[in-house]
Amino acid sequence: MPENWYRLFFMAHPKSRRLTRAQASCRMARRSSPSFSAQRRQNLSMHTIKKLVFCIFLVSAPLAFAEDIPLKAFASLPLIGSVRLSPDGLTTAYIQNVDGKSYLVTQSGGVKPKAILTTDNQKFYFSSLRWANDKRLLIGVRYPDRRYGSQSIETRMLAINSDGSNLNADLLRSQFDAFSNRKHVPQFQDRILGKIAGAPDSVLVSLDLDNATKPDVYRLNVETAELKKVMRNPGNIYRWMADRNGEARVGTGWSEKTIRVIVKAPGSDKWETLSRYTADNYDEIREKRMTPLGFDSDPNFLYVNADHQGKEAVFRVDLSQAGFPRTLVHADARFDVDGGVIYAPWLKKVVGLRYSTEYGQRLYWDDSARQLQQQLDGALPGHNNILVSSSDDGMRHIVASLSLAAPPRLYWLDRKAGKMSLLAETYPELASARLATPQSVNFKSRDGISLHGYLTMPLTEPGTGQENRKAPLILFPHGGPGVRDVAGFDYWTQFFASRGWAVLQVNFRGSSGYGSDFETAGFKRWGMEMQDDLTDGVDWLARSGKIDPSKVCIVGASYGGYAALMGVVKTPDLYRCAVSIAGVADLRDLLAQSQRYIGYEIAAERQIGEWWNDRERLRQTSPVNRVKEIRTPLLLIHGKEDRIVDVEQSRDMASALKSAGNKDYRYVELPLGDHNLSREEDRVTTFTEMEKFLRQYLD
Repeated sequence: MPENWYRLFFMAHPKSRRLTRAQASCRMARRSSPSFSAQRRQNLSMHTIKKLVFCIFLVSAPLAFAEDIPLKAFASLPLIGSVRLSPDGLTTAYIQNVDGKSYLVTQSGGVKPKAILTTDNQKFYFSSLRWANDKRLLIGVRYPDRRYGSQSIETRMLAINSDGSNLNADLLRSQFDAFSNRKHVPQFQDRILGKIAGAPDSVLVSLDLDNATKPDVYRLNVETAELKKVMRNPGNIYRWMADRNGEARVGTGWSEKTIRVIVKAPGSDKWETLSRYTADNYDEIREKRMTPLGFDSDPNFLYVNADHQGKEAVFRVDLSQAGFPRTLVHADARFDVDGGVIYAPWLKKVVGLRYSTEYGQRLYWDDSARQLQQQLDGALPGHNNILVSSSDDGMRHIVASLSLAAPPRLYWLDRKAGKMSLLAETYPELASARLATPQSVNFKSRDGISLHGYLTMPLTEPGTGQENRKAPLILFPHGGPGVRDVAGFDYWTQFFASRGWAVLQVNFRGSSGYGSDFETAGFKRWGMEMQDDLTDGVDWLARSGKIDPSKVCIVGASYGGYAALMGVVKTPDLYRCAVSIAGVADLRDLLAQSQRYIGYEIAAERQIGEWWNDRERLRQTSPVNRVKEIRTPLLLIHGKEDRIVDVEQSRDMASALKSAGNKDYRYVELPLGDHNLSREEDRVTTFTEMEKFLRQYLD
């Protein structure tokens, strides 16, 4: 890591820089909707709050038809994100993205927004933002690097006052400055466990200073950077969770292939096992796995995910009682209840749950929290409205208003004043556009498994004769694979639909969200039944008559990129083209790479298989070994700085295609690109290459 890395960040104090009008509006000024300027924000009383949404639409530009929307409107980074209210509710902080750069912006009362830090995203990225107290902000940054000869992702922590003063550009650097005092330099230095009751100048952090990969717990003074160890790692714990008072009470760790969760009662020094299971034993995973979600204000009660009749459910565990009895809070017969708990700081308790079925769901058991939600939903009907940040007294909130067919809007809510105002459109150039609505779909696989996913059909302009046109299709498998697609605005899907292409997203076996049996059914089945589920989705949709089966392409990133490559190996006649972004091409190489990283090997072997014992299956299900069977045009895109799937995966695939005499492929390497396309330039390049390629085969 370069010694002067922090100089890449703009320090706004004492010559604190206000955003120019153009930057503060960031293209929002081109619309008539409210800008960031306090003088121009529109405030409405609570009894007229329902008019807010209609006012926004009335003053916006005319609705644009989908095909009129420029590519960059989708590929640009969201205008703002990571919005956080200070505990007293007087200052708002957020990350604002402008022309590829990211700014940390603060705004208090009627004062114009001010950028206090910035990065050009060439090397370092803002990764997290939180308030330590009413004036002090903690910012996590991440960057690609190398450690012990292997590629790594590193994180560091910055601290700065909300007015831009008192910047500490590397909060923990003093721990490693003196050679005589040098310890192991932790890879991750931004793991904040929480605030400490009665200590507004300190937070609880997790750091592996003394023993690599075995973090201890420290108290960190956010003003002086003084660090004090408060708890030693009892052995092989890699993740900690604190209660609401700032005491580490839950640890998750592993030994060989055994994963365990340990807990201790309030005020006790004795650690006890809450959960223990073997990572590759599917029965144990289903029966014994518990995933901590968070504490209630009462330190005796911990919320966890655990199995209930084959699905993940939420339980409340009493840590004060012998055997840690648990009470079922909520379960769903079809879907895992695997979201997060909703904690209301002004009520000082957990008030509900947030999770996904076909669509986003909320469950409240506190009447006052439910009433507030009902007020929001009445003011912003037809949207999934979420409190993303709240003041400690509950009088001020940041509200994210989500829609299936529109990008999120962010609002300020002042309950004391009875006013609500628009903070920002996250994708301002899409705010007035007509976008497609994803629909939940269900079908059966060839072996009778129930599969769920989403279909987004492109909009057709009335009177053009396109209403009965069978649309070309993009099959868009998700990454992971142990995640799932959910309903909501997705800039990839909306981009494809805006070009006149239908999009099918299948939650194939191996996806999370549908029970442990469904997820484990995908273990060690890459390129096999998992791939067949995708094929069956296309066949089902073709039979419905909604798409043109002669114009189907498969596009995916990460695991989805692997599925795109394997799709043209197994079913070449099904696809006219394929796009693999950061895709896996060689499973044995992926397993070999996993051995360099602690904990990754266990997960990789469980998901994919064992390098030696499963070598023949792995060879057959690695696209790089079957390039001679590929006769479908391919586009490969990969970032050189990818630390999740090594760029060598796509390089090797391109080399193998070339050696096999295949000339119908294109390889694009992004010199600074990471796995998630965090840089706007890389997103724009990727979308530009995709559109040019896909139009050849779908239009």
